[in-house]
Amino acid sequence: MASRTSDAAGAMTAPDGHADGEATRKTVLIVDDEPANLALLTQILQPHYRVRAARTGEHALRAVRSAPHPDLILLDIMMPDMDGYTVLTELHKVAEAQAVPVVFVTALSDEVSEERGLELGAVDYLSKPLKPGVVLSRVRLHLELKAARDALADQNNLLSARVEERTQALKGALSKTETAHAALRKTYFGTLLAIGSLAELRGAQIGEHSRRVADIARQIATQLGQSHLEAQDIFVAALLHDVGKIGFPDDLLDTPVSAMNSEQLALYRQHPGAGATVLTKVDALNVVAGIVRHHHEYFNGTGFPDGLSGLAIPIGARIISVVSDYDALKTGRLTGQPLSARQSWARILEGRGSRYDPLVVDKLEPIALQDSKFEVDEIPVSAPHIQEGMLLTRDVHHPDGYLLLARNTVMTRTLIDQLVAAEKQAGGELKIFVTRERIAR
Repeated sequence: MASRTSDAAGAMTAPDGHADGEATRKTVLIVDDEPANLALLTQILQPHYRVRAARTGEHALRAVRSAPHPDLILLDIMMPDMDGYTVLTELHKVAEAQAVPVVFVTALSDEVSEERGLELGAVDYLSKPLKPGVVLSRVRLHLELKAARDALADQNNLLSARVEERTQALKGALSKTETAHAALRKTYFGTLLAIGSLAELRGAQIGEHSRRVADIARQIATQLGQSHLEAQDIFVAALLHDVGKIGFPDDLLDTPVSAMNSEQLALYRQHPGAGATVLTKVDALNVVAGIVRHHHEYFNGTGFPDGLSGLAIPIGARIISVVSDYDALKTGRLTGQPLSARQSWARILEGRGSRYDPLVVDKLEPIALQDSKFEVDEIPVSAPHIQEGMLLTRDVHHPDGYLLLARNTVMTRTLIDQLVAAEKQAGGELKIFVTRERIAR
C-alpha cells in the first residue's frame, strides 16, 4: 500500500511521485474508516489523480475547507460516530463543498439505501467489493460532468458580467439621451413661448383666447381617443392658432369678423396660412403647422384656405374650429356683441354637420351646458356708468393690451374714477362687463 501522510485538516494525502502537472491534476477525497479500503482506492486512483484521504466524517469536513479542495468525494456510508448520510448533510452546509459531487461507496445494496443517498444529493453509488475499472470509469465520468458544470458556470458568470457591463452602458446612453431630450424639450417649449409671446404683443386678447381654446381642445381630443402625444400637438396648435394675426394692422385686430369689409376679410383669411408658414420653420412643429393651417376649414368644404372637407381636415383643426368659434362668440370676437354661453352654443349647434364636425360638436355640448349653468347675468357698460358695488365679470384691458382690472373685482368709487381716467386717456370706451345686481358691501 502507498504510504500516506496526514494533512492539516486531519486527512491524508497520498503521494503519487508525479511532481510534474500536480497542480493541474484533479483532486479526489476518499472518506472511509477502513485503512484497507483507503489503500485500495488510493492505489486505483493515484496514477491519475491527486488523492486525499480522511478516516472520519469530522476529518472530511475539515479537509474540504483546506487546499487543495476536492473535485470529487468518495464517501463510505457505514462509518462510526458520523455515517455517510450525516456527513453528506453537513457537507451541504460548507460553501467550498456545495458544488462538489459525492459518490457513495458502500456494501449496502438495497434500493432504500440508494434512494436515501440520492435524495440527500449523492450523484452515484460504488458497490463493494470495488472493481478498479468501474471505479475509474465512474470517477472520470463525474469529474468530466463537474468540469462541464464548472465551465458552464464560468460562462454564465462571464455572460452575466458582460450583460451587466452592457446594461450599465445602456443606462449611461439612456441617461445621455434623456438629458438631450430634456434639453430639446426645453428648447421646444422655449420656442413655443417665444412665438406665443410675439402673438400676445399684438393684443392680450389673442393670448387669453388661445389659452382657453387650448385647454378645451386638449380635453375634447382626449375624449375622441387621441393619444397623449396627439392631444399635446392639438393643445400646442390651439395655443398658436392665431399666430398668423401678428401682421394684422391694429384696426383689423379690433374688428369683429361680422363687421369686416371685403378687403379686411381677404386679409383675415390669410392668417391660417401665414401662421403655418411661420411654424414650419421649426421642424418639431410640422404637425402643429398643418393643424393651424386648416383650423378655418368647414366640414362641408366651403372654408379656407384649401377648401378641405370632412375627414380630410386634420382632427386637431376640426376641434380647434369648433372650440375657437365657441369662445369667440362668447367674447364678441365674431359678432361684435358678446353672447351668453347658451347663445354661443346655439350658434355652434346650427353649424353642426355643415361648418363643424358633428362628433366634435357633441363633445363640446357638456362643456357649453356647464358654462350656461354657472353663467353670470352680465351687461356691457362704459366707465362713467359703473356704480359702486358692481362686480366685473371679465378682465378689463387697456387698448394697448395690458390688464387694468381683473374679473370678480367689486367696484369702488376709487376704481371707477381710475377706469374713467383710463378710458379718457385711451380715447375710446373700454370693454367693461359687470353684473346687473350690485354686491352689498
